[in-house]
Amino acid sequence: MKLLSKRTSEILKLVVLFNFLIAETLWAAPASRLVSADRYLIKIVDRTISIQDINFQLRNLKGLSCVYDDALVVQYFGKSFIKELDAFTAAFPKEDEAVRTFMHKHEPLLLKIRIFFKMLRYSEDQKEKVSADLSKVIREGTKENKCNSEVLYKDTLKTNFKKLLEMEIYLRTRYGSQMKNNNTTFDSIRSSVDLFTDSLDKQFGHEYYW
Repeated sequence: MKLLSKRTSEILKLVVLFNFLIAETLWAAPASRLVSADRYLIKIVDRTISIQDINFQLRNLKGLSCVYDDALVVQYFGKSFIKELDAFTAAFPKEDEAVRTFMHKHEPLLLKIRIFFKMLRYSEDQKEKVSADLSKVIREGTKENKCNSEVLYKDTLKTNFKKLLEMEIYLRTRYGSQMKNNNTTFDSIRSSVDLFTDSLDKQFGHEYYW
């Protein structure tokens, strides 16, 4: 019985010591463990879009633009959209009151962001799949053009980058033939895409978190 009590006592000491070391580790360098705060901006149908989501797609747009300079997604929203998103996320405030003012100040950009994520959602519903061959081409293009490798994952592509590629595939499937048959630039189909996005904006409900 004494032996059992001794062993139990030693085990309790180890547990206490272990908990103490864990607590000491957690409190030792809180700055290194701090996860950057996220903020929800828009709800589209049943999904919320946060600053982190925008940052992911900003990275993806940069990657797509680097690999395919003529990407329809980039041509429609414009390369200026990438710069605007970069500045928007970099300057996004932390305080609630400042956030409201900041968002109202950037309402034109929020409209573009809203349309962009509604198009992402719609193209996802169309179930356009990124083939293994296309993933391979993208990976090779990323290396050849020295693009940001953050869109890559192991021997394939990151899931949210694939979502952007699905949007690109959908636009090319729907409008690419018009450009090819008429041998014209994207501007020749811009009005058609505008009609599509206007309809989509009405079809998919949204709510801002001011």
